Amino acid sequence: MNKGLSQRTEENALRSRKWSYVIAALISAGSAESAYAQRANENALESAEDAFGTTVGGETIGLYSATSARGFSPVRAGNLRLEGLFFDARGGGGGNVKLSNRLVGQNTIRVGLSAQSYPFPAPTGIADFTIRIPGDKPALSTVFRGAYPETVAFELDAQTPVTDDFSLGGGFSIDRTMGDWAVTNYNLDVAIIGRWKVTDGFQVMPFYSRQRQFGNEWGPFIFSAGTDLPVKFDRSKSLTQRWSDFNNDDANFGTITRANWHDWNLSAGVFRSISWRRGGESTQLHWRNVQPNGNADLYSVTLAAQANPNESTSGEARLTRTFIEGDRRHTFYFNTRAKRIQNGYGGNATRAIGTGNILNPITLPDPNVRAGTRGREYVRQYSGGISYQMLWKDIGEFSAGLQRTRYTRFTRIVDPTPPETTNEWLYNATLAAYLSKSLVLYSGYTRGLEDAPRAPPYALNAGASASATITEQIDGGFRYTIMPGLTLVGGVFEVKKPFFDLDQTGFFKSLGNVRHRGVEVSLSGSPVPGLTVVTGLIGLKARLSGPLVDNGTMGAIPPETVPLTGLFTLQYGPQSWKGFSIDGRFSYNDPYTANVENTFKSASVRTVDVGARYRFKLADNNALLRFQVQNLFDVWEWQVQGTQRQIQPTPRRKVSLQLTIDY
Repeated sequence: MNKGLSQRTEENALRSRKWSYVIAALISAGSAESAYAQRANENALESAEDAFGTTVGGETIGLYSATSARGFSPVRAGNLRLEGLFFDARGGGGGNVKLSNRLVGQNTIRVGLSAQSYPFPAPTGIADFTIRIPGDKPALSTVFRGAYPETVAFELDAQTPVTDDFSLGGGFSIDRTMGDWAVTNYNLDVAIIGRWKVTDGFQVMPFYSRQRQFGNEWGPFIFSAGTDLPVKFDRSKSLTQRWSDFNNDDANFGTITRANWHDWNLSAGVFRSISWRRGGESTQLHWRNVQPNGNADLYSVTLAAQANPNESTSGEARLTRTFIEGDRRHTFYFNTRAKRIQNGYGGNATRAIGTGNILNPITLPDPNVRAGTRGREYVRQYSGGISYQMLWKDIGEFSAGLQRTRYTRFTRIVDPTPPETTNEWLYNATLAAYLSKSLVLYSGYTRGLEDAPRAPPYALNAGASASATITEQIDGGFRYTIMPGLTLVGGVFEVKKPFFDLDQTGFFKSLGNVRHRGVEVSLSGSPVPGLTVVTGLIGLKARLSGPLVDNGTMGAIPPETVPLTGLFTLQYGPQSWKGFSIDGRFSYNDPYTANVENTFKSASVRTVDVGARYRFKLADNNALLRFQVQNLFDVWEWQVQGTQRQIQPTPRRKVSLQLTIDY
């Protein structure tokens, strides 16, 4: 029987909880009596409903991510959900998200039909995070991981009931990783989660997570001089400096409350997200105007000390009323959301320190440059709305929503600006038709409001952002069940937004409008026992418009938009192999335009990953041995980021071995 929007939401929540595998507190081995399987069953490929993006534990598969979907960022669009509730996350700078793996069990990117069951969406897709909710039985999992080049990691996740009504989960992990150019990072990750059943219909889940990066090194920032990329070289060479390091902290905590009575449901969440760089000023080394032979001009960029962290308080309260009328199921949502953001920006100091060559690493003295004062940016946004969804058995689905939002932004200390307030009506509507038990057609329209991107460090107004921008999305497509267990999803979309970049003077601002039109296709499932396939394709046609395009200052193609992206992944492990399986992945990215003048292109990238799993018993405990080789053929291509021609190589080949044990 076809399921409707509300029913599908409930199924997705149950499925997410199934794969959210318990969480973490330090409990004794004696209390961790034999329990059901936990992390030994983690498998992103088997959990993926489509090819658009799934993360389970430390594994990720898919064409999209929380910071990139349909050519834009779901996080910046305000489409981050934690247990289905609106959540604004800080971490690693504006527009990024950094949530602890000890807190989050799974992340799914939902676009097209899979996003229609979410009330009050915004353009660009939904990044749907679920936390590791502690269960009613004691359980413990450990993970030991090693990789070349030089990665060592240990993870522990656990849960235990404290009383009949209260369970506690938590965990920690620590790792040391070494990437290209011998850049070394240390990470400590902790989380604790509670689940309190106040009554049968009332549940409260508080949580706290913290990620600490210490002894970390800034990798080299390399900028090409023109349209000819530099020579390729040994990616294991160290281009870092002893004085180019930093320490960083990210914390996320809050409370989720759920209550049910009769046909009413209340879901509410209040969240706090904080990110800050510890230890005062931090200095980067920039290799600019890099020539094809590797010669470059060297600059130091000293980042101002963060006297105050980047922080956000956000949350949502949603009241739901459902009633049945014959073959029709009606659901009304009454919703309010809010976020309050404080970010630092600016204060960076740049100094020329000589020349060098990326083929010949050198050791430089500390430039000892003092940075300036950072400014503070403040954002306040409050929204309220109503949404309606209707499921008609064997016929179709319909939904429509209306929100009123108030957005205010102002800055202080450096280049202070008075409050700029925007009041907007936001709305969305979707329609799905069940043409048969196998075929569903859908379409939808969404109007949203989102934060403008932040100016990069090399802009004259570094770190600043503009006021909120109106965005629009229209999409449509189909879902076809080819056979039980194998599903084909296809769709087309168009997303419109303002376009921000550096003008001719180096000032970051809106330069016009951008339109992304695309096609996305996914084929996923298990056509035969033991075989799992996840494959997908994205075709994107991105175009700019505005006065600078009309007068020839800018080209018509926005930088960093990949015309064609493909992914083919499979896993094979029949029952006769007794817990052993093999898997492989092939990914492809087209060349893309890398500057606003459309005179510079990156290279295409084709990579192959292979791996194997072996599930077995270790002293009566479920265990998993996981082997992987990423970038099997050690593909080496320069990739270009941003309009200043910042380049970095594809990551070199990585071989890893992981042992997971459930106790």
